[in-house]
Amino acid sequence: MKTEAQTIVKIPSEFRELFNVRWRNLIFYGGRGSTKSHSVARALILRARRERKRILCTREFQNSIDDSSMQLLKDIIQLYGFSDFIATNTSIINTITGSSFVFKGLRKGTSQSIKSLEGIDIAWVEEAQTITEDSLEILSPTVRNEGSQLIFTFNRLTELDPVYVKYVLKPPEDTYSRLVNFDVAQKYGIFPEVLRKEMEYDREHNTGLFAHKWLGEPINQAEMSVIPRDGILDAMKRQVESDGGEVFGVDVARMGSDRTVFWKRKGLKTIKFEVHSKLRTTQVCDSLEQFMDFNKEAELRIDDTGVGGGVTDEMIKRGYNVIAINFGAVANDVDKYPNWISEAWFHLADILPQIELPFSSDLLMELSTRQWKQDNKEKRRVESKDDYKKRGFRSPDLADACIICYSEPPRVGFLEWAKTKTTQLKAESTP
Repeated sequence: MKTEAQTIVKIPSEFRELFNVRWRNLIFYGGRGSTKSHSVARALILRARRERKRILCTREFQNSIDDSSMQLLKDIIQLYGFSDFIATNTSIINTITGSSFVFKGLRKGTSQSIKSLEGIDIAWVEEAQTITEDSLEILSPTVRNEGSQLIFTFNRLTELDPVYVKYVLKPPEDTYSRLVNFDVAQKYGIFPEVLRKEMEYDREHNTGLFAHKWLGEPINQAEMSVIPRDGILDAMKRQVESDGGEVFGVDVARMGSDRTVFWKRKGLKTIKFEVHSKLRTTQVCDSLEQFMDFNKEAELRIDDTGVGGGVTDEMIKRGYNVIAINFGAVANDVDKYPNWISEAWFHLADILPQIELPFSSDLLMELSTRQWKQDNKEKRRVESKDDYKKRGFRSPDLADACIICYSEPPRVGFLEWAKTKTTQLKAESTP
């Protein structure tokens, strides 16, 4: 029977530099299935067992410990039977060397907690394609122990991702970077069959998506994309005043894998958004009321199609100022657009230079990859959600909630509908 002392932890040789202390910065980037996260996690566990290290595991967005790499580290510790580690609610500690893993987010609001951390020896940044220049400027001077190191793992979104520009295109001299893809896992026989099938499907049906997901290439933006990627990134870096009334947008999930998304803006500034899944109508409404701080005066725009109609009805009964949105409704400018949702997408493109959006890689993907074409009446039609998903993308729920929130609501026929609907629901709720 193999003892713990005899346990062999295998790490692909492409990651051997993780044990080389001469590097200040270690960069591993590439596509899915390349073992980046697993290899770094294994290396850090071994180093933590060898000598006392304080290791920061971080990413741009970490709303809770569930968003962190903690579970991955715990799974590896359990896999190899390393009984010298104990896990608390917020950290992992080695009982022999005194090493510790701590987990924090970089995004503003948590950045002060990063600045306050002392004695960090190693910082591992996951999903580093999403971190901003400001976050990099906070992180680097915080990790300042003699011989301390920064490790970044990511799959590029664009050629201008701050971490890619700083550490790959223009690297400091004490930096090691390496592109690693699924062929590394194939080489060592550790590429799961389920991922191989997914990869082959993408290779056959969508070469652009295949290049991004599996080869680590930046997202290609088609000529007929509705919204330019550079404009989205500018909006995500911009800061505007929160002048004006509060407006809320809600995109309601239709299927099991879809998400219900709440969006809030004040003037042209996005204040916050929330993502939910697998909630019943009453649960959606309860969560939405809390998201709105029970503000019944604010304008609440809800996707009224499909199951969203139940949310619309319930929020009207609860006394909220609801505007029902139907994506297939008549456009306000019928000469340019065949339906309201096409008009709403182009409206967001028009106001993009004035608004502030939150930094989110999912939102960037969804907004920058939706395409349009001119129909036989020379109107600009945005591709349907079904066609978008057939190209290999998941349902653009974040983008839809954002667009609902910033849109010009449909005017044709809406006032008559709203009056009838409100009267009907009030009558039903009257004893």
